This record gives sequence, C-alpha cells and structure tokens, in this order.
Amino acid sequence: MHIAYVLTCLEEHRGGVPRSTQGLANAVAKQGPSISFWSVASGNDRDALRETKLDSHVFEPAWPRGWFRSPGFSKVLRRHAEETDLFHIQELWAYPEVAAAKVANRTDTPYIIVPRGVLEPWRIRQKGYLKYLKKTAFLNLLGRSILDNSACLHAITPGEVDGFRQVGYQGPITVVPNGVDARVCDLSRDPSEAEECWPVLRNRRVVLFLSRLDTEKGLDQLLPAWVKLKERKGYEDALLVLAGPDYAGYQSKIDALIDQYDLESSILITGMVKGREKEALIARSDIYTLPSYSEGFSMSILENMAAGKPVLITPGCHFPEAVEAGAGICVEPESGQIEEGLKYLLDLSSEDHERMGMAGKKLVRENYTWDIAARKMITVYRCILEGKEIPLHPEPAVAEGNDL
Repeated sequence: MHIAYVLTCLEEHRGGVPRSTQGLANAVAKQGPSISFWSVASGNDRDALRETKLDSHVFEPAWPRGWFRSPGFSKVLRRHAEETDLFHIQELWAYPEVAAAKVANRTDTPYIIVPRGVLEPWRIRQKGYLKYLKKTAFLNLLGRSILDNSACLHAITPGEVDGFRQVGYQGPITVVPNGVDARVCDLSRDPSEAEECWPVLRNRRVVLFLSRLDTEKGLDQLLPAWVKLKERKGYEDALLVLAGPDYAGYQSKIDALIDQYDLESSILITGMVKGREKEALIARSDIYTLPSYSEGFSMSILENMAAGKPVLITPGCHFPEAVEAGAGICVEPESGQIEEGLKYLLDLSSEDHERMGMAGKKLVRENYTWDIAARKMITVYRCILEGKEIPLHPEPAVAEGNDL
C-alpha cells in the first residue's frame, strides 16, 4: 500500500498542519505502508523533510506565490499516480490540493481530504469580506466538486462533521483525531532549562500560550483578561508567555495592546520555539491556555496535556473530552470568562493541579497517540481500497507484518 500525502508546505512556522501531517504519516509508515510527501513551497521544506526519512517531492512555487502554484507539480504527481494507491490531501484552498484532486480524478485514484478546520463556519466568515467572497466562490465553482468526488472526508474532531454537511457534502466521513508521540507522556524535561534561556521565568507562576500569533487564536480577548487578572491582589508574580511565530504581521497588534495596557513586565513573547526549548518551556509552565475562536485540532493542547499541564480552552478548540476527563476547563472566548478561568486554574492547590495533570496524561496516552491515529487511518485506507463501508469512528487496525 502506497499513500501520497499532499499539502501546501511543511515549514513548521505554518503551524499544526505540517506537524500533524508528518506525525500521522511517520506513524503510518511504521505500520508497513510506504509513504510519500508532495508539497509546493520554499527550500525550508526540504530541511523539514530530511528528518522524516520518507520519500518527498518539494516543488518551487511560481506566481502567484500565495496560491503555492508550481507548473511541474501536477505533471510529476501524475507520473507517480500509477504507483500510488491513495492520495491523502491536507486542507483545501491552495493549488497543491486542487491539482492533486484533479490528478486523482484523471487517473482514477481514490483520495481523502482532511480539511483541518478550514470548513468551519467561523473560519469561512472571518478574516474580511473579500476572503469570505473568495472562499464561497471557490466552493461554488470548484470546491464542492472536489469534496464530492473524494472517497471520504477525514474530520479531526467530531465537531467538524456538521461543518462538512453545512457546505453541502453528503458523502462518507471518518473521524480520526491528531495525536502525539507516546513518549511525550513520559518526557520529563528540566524546567530550569527554560529559566536559563528566559531568566524572567524565575519565581513566577507561568501561563503558557503556545500557538501562532493570529487573529483566530483569541489573543484580543486574552490580553484584556490578563490586564484584569493582574489588577487583582495576589497575582503580581503571574507571567503570560506567548510562544509562537508571528502570522501575517499580527504581532504588531499584540505589541500595541501590550503598550496600551502597560504589560511589558508581565508578558514574555518568545517567538517560535521547538525541540528542547519548547519542551523545557512546557515543563516550566503551570497552566496552558488556548482561547481560540476556531481550531482544527490543536497539537499544542495535546502536548501540554501529555506533559501534565491543566488547560484552559474554548468551544472553538473542539475538545470537550479534556473537560470531561477533568484535565481542564472550557470558557467562552470572552475576556471576563477567560479572566475567571485563569484565576481558577492559578488558584488550584498542588494536589488539584497534579490531579488535573494526571487526568490529561491518561486521556492522551489512551486515546491520542500517533500510533492509535495511524492504525485508525489504516482501517479507513483498507475500507476505501477494498470497497467497504467507511466507518465514522474507525477501530485501530491490527498489524499484519508488512501487508497493511
């Protein structure tokens, strides 16, 4: 079985899609199938792919670069279609996804699309009226036929299913969430490593935000909430850490809010962190927050829960299981509720903090590792290739040597 994973690019600064695609593909490869990556982006993608040790095809973009178009992409992909059993296409809006769907249709190769949150009603409406018009026009002219011709849509949260139906898709859907490496649950990084890198962390209670700095992440509500929290007695030592890459210049708005509310001494902006630095920063934090308006399925929530951190999330994170397991709390993306939620978590006793952390670890270890996700995905691949009914909630496949 050979699966071709198609996505816009694999550069880490573009957020969870590259990371989660690589995580799933690498885990699938460990179960036996052969894997290839197909991407249109800059040379930095090649650096990212060297670590995967999987077959990769990265094409230089042509104009318009924002659509990630490359004249050679579809030609080479079509030549390789004969040796490809199935395309697993990530997202929907850019050229690589459209070209891959066209190649799949012309070569009679089945394909799956995983929209990764881009069909969420909030995501379609936001980021300006012009983008809304572009998205609705794309769906009407091309997108719906791409969706309808797919073997199935891959949802990474149950909440995405309604969004698929709202845009008119009536075909099969399967739900396979993102995961983390199981070893993360047992990783114990020394918190002092983070303090050596950022001395301001010493003797502070740390609230960590670990995601790209973007409009949809709820930072416009988090910062006013932080202002109100800091005005309360007893929170002078609290420090908010914003760790993640700037997206489309949004950090300038964050900087303006920090200046407006005089928050320089209580907020640390680290930029993008990864590897040991990221692990140490998570280890040093006390709680994690992602007050997002809309998410696909956040990798950073899983990573922080796997590290035993209580989490504050919003309905847009699509992760009610975290609250049901006792691993965190969910509030609306509104400054007053976020303030009260942060206060609640910061006031936890050490025993309650540990209890919530262990609940998160248990939930991730039992349900959200890449091994589990990969074996569920292989069940779906088999159903498609064997002409069987595609399950909404697949059971993990059982390995059969290298015959998966």
